[in-house]
Amino acid sequence: MTANRPSSGLIAWFASNPVAANLLMLLIVIGGLYGLRTTDTEVFPHFKPHQIEVMAHYPGAGPLEIEESVCVRIEEAIYDVPGVKRLNTEIWEGRCRVMVSILPDHDKEIMMSTLRGRIQAIQRLPKGMEKIEVQEASRANDDGVIWVALHGPTDPLTLKHVGDRIQEELAAIPGVTRALNYNDIPYEIAIEVPAEKLRQYRLSLHDIAEAVRRTSLDLPGGLVKTPNGELLLRVKGKASDAAAIGALVLRTEPDGTRLRLDAVAQIKDGLEERLSEWHHNGETAQGWEIHAEHDTVAVARRVKDYIAEMRPKLPEGLVLITWWDDSQAYDERVRTLVEDGLSGFALVCIVLTLFLRLRVALWAGAGILTSIFGALWLMPAFDVSLNMLSLFGFLLAMGILVDDAIIIGENVHAHQISGAHASSLAATIFGVREVALPVVLAVMVALTAFLPGLFLPGWAGQMMRPICLVMMLTLIFSLVEAMLILPAHLAHASVRRGAPSRLERLRDWLNAGLERFVDRFYRPLLNQALEWRYLTIACFMVLLMISLALVMSDRVRQSLNPDVTKDSFWVNLTVPQSAPYNEVRRLSAQVERALFDLRRELDARQPDKPGVVVGLETLIWEHDAGFWIEFSEEGRKRIVVDEFVRQWRRRIGDIGRAKIDFLYKEGDVPYDIELDLGAADPDRLAPAAEQLKSRLAAYPGVYDVVDSNEPGKPEIRLSLKPEAERLGLRLEDLAEQVRYGYYGEEVHRLQRGRSEVKVMVRYPREERQSLENLRALPVSLADGDSAPLGSLATVAPTPGYAKLIRQNRHRVLKVQARVDPRQADVNAIYAALEERDLKALKQRFPSLNVSIGQDRLEQEAMAETLGLNTLIALVVIYALIAVPFRSYLKPLIFLLAAPVAWCGAVLAHWLAGLPLSMESLVGMIAASGVVVNDSLVLLDYIRERGDSGLPVADLISEACTARFRPILLAFLTNFAGFLPTLLETSPQAQFLIPMTLSLSAGLLLGMAASLILTPVCYAVLGRK
Repeated sequence: MTANRPSSGLIAWFASNPVAANLLMLLIVIGGLYGLRTTDTEVFPHFKPHQIEVMAHYPGAGPLEIEESVCVRIEEAIYDVPGVKRLNTEIWEGRCRVMVSILPDHDKEIMMSTLRGRIQAIQRLPKGMEKIEVQEASRANDDGVIWVALHGPTDPLTLKHVGDRIQEELAAIPGVTRALNYNDIPYEIAIEVPAEKLRQYRLSLHDIAEAVRRTSLDLPGGLVKTPNGELLLRVKGKASDAAAIGALVLRTEPDGTRLRLDAVAQIKDGLEERLSEWHHNGETAQGWEIHAEHDTVAVARRVKDYIAEMRPKLPEGLVLITWWDDSQAYDERVRTLVEDGLSGFALVCIVLTLFLRLRVALWAGAGILTSIFGALWLMPAFDVSLNMLSLFGFLLAMGILVDDAIIIGENVHAHQISGAHASSLAATIFGVREVALPVVLAVMVALTAFLPGLFLPGWAGQMMRPICLVMMLTLIFSLVEAMLILPAHLAHASVRRGAPSRLERLRDWLNAGLERFVDRFYRPLLNQALEWRYLTIACFMVLLMISLALVMSDRVRQSLNPDVTKDSFWVNLTVPQSAPYNEVRRLSAQVERALFDLRRELDARQPDKPGVVVGLETLIWEHDAGFWIEFSEEGRKRIVVDEFVRQWRRRIGDIGRAKIDFLYKEGDVPYDIELDLGAADPDRLAPAAEQLKSRLAAYPGVYDVVDSNEPGKPEIRLSLKPEAERLGLRLEDLAEQVRYGYYGEEVHRLQRGRSEVKVMVRYPREERQSLENLRALPVSLADGDSAPLGSLATVAPTPGYAKLIRQNRHRVLKVQARVDPRQADVNAIYAALEERDLKALKQRFPSLNVSIGQDRLEQEAMAETLGLNTLIALVVIYALIAVPFRSYLKPLIFLLAAPVAWCGAVLAHWLAGLPLSMESLVGMIAASGVVVNDSLVLLDYIRERGDSGLPVADLISEACTARFRPILLAFLTNFAGFLPTLLETSPQAQFLIPMTLSLSAGLLLGMAASLILTPVCYAVLGRK
């Protein structure tokens, strides 16, 4: 007999040598433990966009002036550098930022060096500009690994003195790459000179600045070369504090009287003049984002250790805390995932034990652990950290990994009890070899199915990479375990002796019941389906069309991000540019009071438990404010975030012209729709935007339609009168004197420890707060006299810009809108706009260029790449199946189950009211891999017995009933593995729900397709 011939080969060698098999398993486990020790731990993978940031500061200048004199010159200098893909420029008052997107095959360090060289070569930049910074761009919303807050009832200057030391020590903690003060206000010494004093002493601000420069300086003087050696010469007289600067002599009168600086000016040694406030829980605050490149969870824990050590050393009344803590989020989420994983593993083992022999069930469970350890072993080599996404991949693999063990174990058992082999070892080797082809093909198909996720562009590729790599590594090691380790443990099967145990009786009862179900229900149903084969195919086609219609009609929304709330979020308050700073402060206090009232009410309901809110941090700027809130562990258990936000908004009340955005869901952005308008003539943008806004507002569910053409601060434009020119005053002289008076003239900079301190000369603040003071400003003339500015120049107010946006060296105007997902779908609105409204707009404005927003373009590029990669993967899968089965048509039968599995995911999302997200897509891919594998096992059975002479219908019926149990077990083990996650109610696991829902529902319908649709299609095609 063929079955009794001597066996050779790798499978036979390992099956006959259990020592080698056990040592291989031990090696994998030890490697996994080593990998677990050396792998970085972080909440989410750390990655940066392939971009370079160019930041230019021009203090005191408006957006239009910065665009003309700075941004355009930077863009023209760098746009043609090889490797530059796109330029996106944003311009605000006092600064502009050029984001340079570079092609993937160009090195960022080399590109930064090239850009710096081009920018340094720019000539004729404005005189008052700061140094232009060129640096690697950070990921949007990269908040670091933990936040540190210092707050108390004190003033900002005192807090900064204490905070400087803390920041320096935080930066020195091992692993910390940067301790960033995210609203740093630098030190400044302000020399404020009243206009009356200038007139009294016949001085100008420039005279005072020059006098300070001459009398306050450090200067090396060379060497004195004496016979005994060289001596350094140095003049050291730079005044470093307010008292020393005030004692500087401006001039000496003929009678010997000296005019000191403090006689004409008030010297303030404090912080830079800026309209800004910083609160934590209502108290004055400072704070730092702690950034790290590797092992971020360990870095966060070191920071907490330092904070605990530092607290007792603080001045009385100051509080130092940590929050927005990645290590806490990691611990909570890992605990949830591990609990769900262990529960799923236990359920999988229970299912296996109930239906399989105990030996097979135990070694199948051990195979799961071996595969996980194998993946952990190789994760550092592939630069994959232990994070939420890689753990997500392990959870995804939990049920899939036992499929090959089930198939091999079932087939080996059938051969061992058949009596057709000389020994249990021979039966094991033959049984493994018989199903080796479908098992290897199944793993290769699954690996190919996850390959497209490795080659996605942008952030989507970065997010998918850990999931796909973990899945692929575990699948590879599961194949190694099933083909080389498992046979050695099955080859020495024990024979049942004596009375069966209670577990064996239960297993026999369940298997007998399963056989009765197959005989009474499944076989007759299959025969009916085979008899009405075309009706059966039509029913599945209807199911496909219904699912497609749900997606195309937007009844099932599509979103890259899941509809999941966050336990730490932020709120943005925006006030019109024309509103005064006091209005921003008043509204910010209104928002803070509303939260504190709500917090007191929630805490009062359960006074014996910890508070629900860890803290509220408020940053107030000139025209907007941000509020960052974090729930405590107790709050995450008790609070429904949607309801919390509704109550908070209701308590805030009327905020007038201001707008407030609560960004509390994963992937939340202020606006859902974004369109960019460009034209050769920028004056054509505003009317085009108004028409587009009116069309957008007409769509149901669209609200808050705005554009970026928001009026900014009014500009005061000065021009010389003829009388001024006759007096010898030049426009340059006027501009400099006005800038020195209002922004200030920088005298020099001091170094205090690690901080650089500007010394500025300007008018006092009270003399810079009205147009009357501007018109009365004394302007020095060529003959030494002075005259009021109002008599020398025309003062003309003109509208200003709040912000200017440029793309690829052209100014654009953004039109943005929000969409209520309960009333409309963003994708449908975009499609309608492109089909109808944008065409009509271009007809009315022929020179207009309209493009969708950058985020949307990236999403479309990602979807297009994913579609192309998936098509390539399907072709590869087709070839993998076609070659061993020697057929062009049979591979199509294998692939039919995948779309049905996708239908299950779509229908489940429709019933649950969830959008199809990236996590949903991962679940659909995994489900399609499992059901295709089920079809492989089924059709391989038919292929092996194709020469038996049985009619096609009888052969199909025999194959389906023989493979019903392995296919059902594959579904049950997968479903059992995901059941704890599917039933999870904790906020930390909500982002997993879309994936588990897709996988569970997809497997259910996919199993039906494998057991009904696949055999029916085979019957239609016959034995072709």
